[in-house]
Amino acid sequence: MNLTVLVYRHKASYKFKRLPDEIDGWRNNDAQNMKDEISLWDGEQEIFFARCQTVANIPGGRVEDTIAPGKFKLKLFVPQRAFHCRIHGIVDALDLEGEYTDFESVQANDKNRWLVHDTQKVKPNPPGVRTRVAWSAGCFIMTPEKLEEFNMILESYKYKAGDIIEGELKEI
Repeated sequence: MNLTVLVYRHKASYKFKRLPDEIDGWRNNDAQNMKDEISLWDGEQEIFFARCQTVANIPGGRVEDTIAPGKFKLKLFVPQRAFHCRIHGIVDALDLEGEYTDFESVQANDKNRWLVHDTQKVKPNPPGVRTRVAWSAGCFIMTPEKLEEFNMILESYKYKAGDIIEGELKEI
């Protein structure tokens, strides 16, 4: 039971505005969506791969809330609250401005959670309704199918709520 997570962020992901000189917006912040990569490793063997969104691109958000390259951890199967999917907390990490994300997936100056979740809209929307693109406020986001596959692999390795997996984010 020694899985690790590797995330590759493509530098082009920072160019999420279709029209760079225009203001933030739901119709402008959707370029380069889900171009990053997340993988799960059992030693030297890759056992899971998915495209994901890692750059904070949500209109009105702050790109500085994007998790910085470097080491981080995932706290598995944290409380879902408004999410339909089973989610994980990004913990023991820094964002681009150097703010620390603690073991509750929050920062001292921001009590929103940094998570791994899918593209389903949150409650009260019904399950299965997806967002047009992956909107991130600093979270790692994948499709519902890929997140469920990720979760099933974790369960097959006997991971449970609150367990911690080491991770690293690299920019390419």
